Amino acid sequence: MAKKSKSVADRTFPWFQSGFDLEGIVGFLAAWLLGILLGMLWGPLFWLAFIPGLVLLFATRTAERVSPDEPGLVIAPCDGVVVSIEEADPPEELRMSEPAMRVRISSSPFSSNNIHAPVEGTIDHLVREEGAAEAFAAMQPDSAGLEVLYFAIEGDSVPVGLRVATGGLGPRLETRADAGDRVTAGKTIGTRRLGGWCDVFVPLEGKILVEPGRTLIGGETALIDLTGVTADGFRPPAPEYEDEEPVADTLPPEVAEAFKGDEDKDDAEPGGSETEAEATGEADDETGTDDLDPDDPRRNDPAEMFARLRRKASSLSDDPDKPKDS
Repeated sequence: MAKKSKSVADRTFPWFQSGFDLEGIVGFLAAWLLGILLGMLWGPLFWLAFIPGLVLLFATRTAERVSPDEPGLVIAPCDGVVVSIEEADPPEELRMSEPAMRVRISSSPFSSNNIHAPVEGTIDHLVREEGAAEAFAAMQPDSAGLEVLYFAIEGDSVPVGLRVATGGLGPRLETRADAGDRVTAGKTIGTRRLGGWCDVFVPLEGKILVEPGRTLIGGETALIDLTGVTADGFRPPAPEYEDEEPVADTLPPEVAEAFKGDEDKDDAEPGGSETEAEATGEADDETGTDDLDPDDPRRNDPAEMFARLRRKASSLSDDPDKPKDS
């Protein structure tokens, strides 16, 4: 079976990316028929049934979204507007012990009703709070009687929490995923009708990519970059490199001079001036490196060089003509 093409060039209306849930279509048709019957009794009664049916239709609007596949990005879970970005304590239902950054999003009643997974990972647990019928509209995010759904997602790098709230009248919140399910960033994990609020909780070290007032497209707009943020919410410190000081600069002057002289001896051409060992009649009986060919790699071996340095320092300390500090 051939793979389905991702191109939209073969569509009659490439811009048409929206749709409606089946229950919304059925509800609209029922309200429309009811309006016709009421209109036969008295014309204005038609609108009393048709307008609620139209609201119900748009409350069940869905949309196809293409999510970015860059790792480390937190995707907007719903359509809406960024209300605030601030540090806040996560709700107890999310079980996130440390303070987190909260991105609060407000959605209109006519926004797309899909709730998308903000990151790739595994749903750790879900918690639902039933709403009260008298709380029809979610005017404030913390109003009493709202229906609330909590998603705790264990991302591949860090945990991310969602608090989705809406009015308490009617079936407004539904889940399309269960605890333990593996989800990808942008996947639809729930449905929320007639808008409401959504809080996204992430570690404090995340890099904010939006600002208050920004309009978001659920499943597409990147909210935060968590690249490099570890599970405890902190970025690993960058390694610090310090330039190593030359060995000669960290030695006493007389030892450093002896080391320099020993290096000059290694660079001397064969058959040139006599070496210090020949002038003093000393010979290296322990290692025999003074008798090696200048091209022999052992002459430049660090272990051999420091061995010669220690012997030079020892000879200077044993020199009876060298004045001693009082």
